[in-house]
Amino acid sequence: MQSMLAKIEKLTDSVSFFAANMAALVLLALVAITCVDVVGRYAFNSPLVGAVELVEICMGAITFFSFPIMFMRHDHIIVDLIPHFRRGYLGWLTSLLILAVTCYVAIKLGDRVFDYAVRAFEDGDITEYLRIPRYPIVGFITAAIFTAAAISLLRFIILITKPGQSVEDVANAEHFRLVTKAPTDA
Repeated sequence: MQSMLAKIEKLTDSVSFFAANMAALVLLALVAITCVDVVGRYAFNSPLVGAVELVEICMGAITFFSFPIMFMRHDHIIVDLIPHFRRGYLGWLTSLLILAVTCYVAIKLGDRVFDYAVRAFEDGDITEYLRIPRYPIVGFITAAIFTAAAISLLRFIILITKPGQSVEDVANAEHFRLVTKAPTDA
């Protein structure tokens, strides 16, 4: 079971890297759009038509394409108000509970966004000024959300197999293992 989990984890790592690279490309496009808009607005008195729509699309894409890598690397923001809940078996149970809730919320969010993508496809929904179809964008966002949910589920399964460890301990150990692996082992 451990080798199968390791293979699945490697696959999800690749998918999360792909999504992170997509987010980086969208961020690069956002920078280019903003530069063209600002230069056009102030140098030529001619702003980029539809820049607001493009920025909105880019911001949504950056946010949701970042979900898989954030879930994979366990880069969530953590507020440790009661540190006793983060150690030992209590930390393990707390981590399992948080991962279960995270997975559930991501699935519910993905389901709602998927419904919107289907409606956008059926209705032929397009953006107001540039007339860009919404369903492909929302579809990619839906895929990123469901990928994040699958990663949470994978983290939950891995954590069940390691009683007494918190999700941070497991994530740090895996990160250490990936960083220290010799190039010949790949």
